[in-house]
Amino acid sequence: MKGAPDLLVIDLDGTLLGPRGEVSEANGQALAAARDAGVDVMIATGRTHAECGEILQAIDYEGPLVVASGAALVNWPSGETLEKRPLAVEDVRALVESVQGHDCAALLLKDRHAVGYDYLIVDEDELHPVSRWWFDLHGLQTRSVSSLSEDEHEGHTLRVASIGEPQHMSIAAMTVQDRLGDRVACRQWPAVGRQGEQVNMLEAFGRGVDKWSMVEVHCRRQGIDPTRVAAIGDGLNDIELLAGAGWGIAVENAEAAVLAAADARTRSHADDGVAHAVHRLLDGWS
Repeated sequence: MKGAPDLLVIDLDGTLLGPRGEVSEANGQALAAARDAGVDVMIATGRTHAECGEILQAIDYEGPLVVASGAALVNWPSGETLEKRPLAVEDVRALVESVQGHDCAALLLKDRHAVGYDYLIVDEDELHPVSRWWFDLHGLQTRSVSSLSEDEHEGHTLRVASIGEPQHMSIAAMTVQDRLGDRVACRQWPAVGRQGEQVNMLEAFGRGVDKWSMVEVHCRRQGIDPTRVAAIGDGLNDIELLAGAGWGIAVENAEAAVLAAADARTRSHADDGVAHAVHRLLDGWS
């Protein structure tokens, strides 16, 4: 990429956020410097917009952001959904049945702008304490049902997920794979938990849902050349983003598959990796 990018897309957890979940002063200043240089800054996260509100406020963020790993494009701070890719109703049913078969609550992420709440919990008696902690931490609105037949908004499910012990999630992931195959995009990975608590998240989206495909939607809307996009990330849900962007940058702490997909790497999230990358990009990555 010659010169600074037109659009800079940045992941949150493990990338912009440090080990304690904070935006460092150096990273915050770097984002301001990018904007001052005429570079649009976009957040692309696995979280929902409600789950990263404090972070967005801390970096003076306004405008579209990619949420739920590419399942939706949402405007901040209005919360308006600009684009979404919900799961097929029949796939939601199969996913919930697969998760419930392993004594796990199914967490259906909804389009909040359309239905007025964040998560539908199926079988709350099996809800892991970390899920409840996360909902309370971010003030998320939830509804609970004992059966999916009680879902009044079945066409608005962006993601089906479950939180639990790693071994339980591994078994559930195998069940999903056996039952649905490539009908859905599914992954299992460590989840944000309370201090010292080891939990995994199993999450499934519609086929073809990823951060980069939604960034491309934004680029078409704004007339941005995708080759003029730079992206920084660390996790499995950043692979397509880094591979598709004109300049994909992995933080040093990224997983091996993410490092392999990137064009370059920067310092770790514990060492202001975003700031280091932004300043190099503004200098032409010299």
